This record gives sequence, structure tokens and C-alpha cells, in this order.
Amino acid sequence: GSGSAWKEDLVLRPANCPHHALVYRARPHSYRELPVRLHELAPMFRAERSGVLSGLSRVRQINLDDTHVFCRPDQVAEEAAKALRSALKAQEILGLQVDYVRLSLRDSSPAYLGSAEQWRGAEEALRKAASEAGVEVVEAPGEAAFYGPKLDLQVVDPAGHEETISTVQVDFNQPERFDLSYDDADGSRKRVVMVHRGTVGSMERVTAAVLERYQGRLPLWLAPTQVAVLPVSPAQDPAARELAGALVAEGLRPRLDPDGSLGARIRESRRRREPLIAVIGSTEEEAGEVQVRDVGAGVERRVPVVDLVAAVKEAYVSRAASVKW
Repeated sequence: GSGSAWKEDLVLRPANCPHHALVYRARPHSYRELPVRLHELAPMFRAERSGVLSGLSRVRQINLDDTHVFCRPDQVAEEAAKALRSALKAQEILGLQVDYVRLSLRDSSPAYLGSAEQWRGAEEALRKAASEAGVEVVEAPGEAAFYGPKLDLQVVDPAGHEETISTVQVDFNQPERFDLSYDDADGSRKRVVMVHRGTVGSMERVTAAVLERYQGRLPLWLAPTQVAVLPVSPAQDPAARELAGALVAEGLRPRLDPDGSLGARIRESRRRREPLIAVIGSTEEEAGEVQVRDVGAGVERRVPVVDLVAAVKEAYVSRAASVKW
């Protein structure tokens, strides 16, 4: 609608949690169907002051990898352990170091919601989750959210600044506020437990971290273009197209660039931060080979075309940061 016909207020969403709570509440749930996991990769907005905005690390719109689990109290430890293992595995695949896992607890302040019994149960569940995931935690009283304890994956950047990149959070507040429940085995209505979990956190922040980790490049498996294919002259265009086609057939992402001087095309590939530059001249064409430059590793060599395709595919499938030559 437009003008006065538009009757609804529009807001910039600051969090996904209330919407997932409403989705859960939309119909009754039995104890037998729990846990219910709702996942969304969604934009959220924060009113950050201009003075604290910083590149991709601190922005006003973030796209958050956000999951909310609705479970019984006896399922909290298992769900938290799954979330912790998932987050640690994601950081390992991305090549990002987690310095330590923090168990954020409440202190003696009266500002926290929930009973002492709820907090003790949730804190013990998170300790058990960390133990089941094989992770030692550093306990930090006073670092919990007001609505529940949490496990935080902590990293320290080169400047010595510490930040949280992923969290597993137990929430007492929203199940109460939204009246979220389930039908238990005895027919009674019980309050559900809500667990917030993120695997990689915000896309902007993790992109910044990966670019920092790999000196401005993306690892080969993640790079939008994995191989720049450059024929030296038009006579090598068929061989270059054949190589590009072989890479595409294996699910890989080449870019064929046949036009312009070879030097200019190599400089353009370097500017685009493409992991591999594959050059095919008359000598390489006759031998069924390709001259490859692995820019990040500082490696340059001639390899058979079939070996190049196999090596790039292996690096891609195994999510390796670079090709093993």
C-alpha cells in the first residue's frame, strides 16, 4: 500500500529471537517432538554510534547465522554440547583460532532473571556440555546475560582486543514472556527451555576475520573464483576452454580470461585475489600441461592438466586453505 492506506508500522528488526518464539508458540507441542530447532540466516540492525563503526567488524546491519532450540530441561546439556561442537568445527574449517571457551555466569547482582535453582541447573548443563564436547572452560562470573548463562567462544585479535565470535546461550526470559510450553508425559503443561546458538556468528564479522587470517585472500575452497585460466594466445583458446570445462565439470569455479596482454591479465587476477593462475602456452598445450601459480603459497610449476583438476578438487572437497602440491 501507499500513503494513508498503509496501516502497519515497519521496524528494523534488532533480533530474530522473538519471531522464532512466536513460530514455536503458533501450535501445541508434545514432549515427544522436542527439541524443536529453528534456524535463520537473517539481517538484523543495531544503532551503533558512528565512532565505533569499523569496516566489516562493527556495522549497523548484520546477517546473523541464528538458531533457537526449544527443548525440555533434560535436553539442555545435549543440545548445548551439539551447538558447541558445531561452532568449534566451523571455526576449525575456516582456519580461525578460538583462544578459549568462556562459561559466562551470573554474579551476586539482583539484576538477573530466573530463580537460583534455574541458574544452577543451567550452569551445570553448560559445564556438562563443555565436558561432553571435550572442552575446558574459563569461568567468568558477571559475564552472563541477564536472562541466563552462556558459553562464549573467545578470540583475541592482533591488537590484543578480545571479542566473542559465537555463543551458546540458555534463556529463562523469553519462554516466560511468550508463554512457551509443551505437553509433558503426565498431561501437564511445562515451561520449555530456549537455547540460542550461533555456528559462525555474523557473516560480516566472520568475513573480516577470514580476510585477516589469510592476508586479504579467501581460502581456495571459499574463493568465488578458484582458478584464473589464461591462454597465452588465441591458438591456446581451445585448450583453455577445455581446462575451464573440466574444472566446472568437477563443481569448481574457474574464470576464463582470453583477452588482452598476458601481463595485464595476470595483474588483474592478482588484483582479484584469485588463488590460482593457470597459464597455457604452446609448450604446455603440446605436453598436456599447464603453468600454475599458487599466489598465496608462492609456488609456481608446470603440472599435467588432469593433475591440476584433481589437486584443486581435493583442496575444495577437503576445505583446505590451499592446494597440496
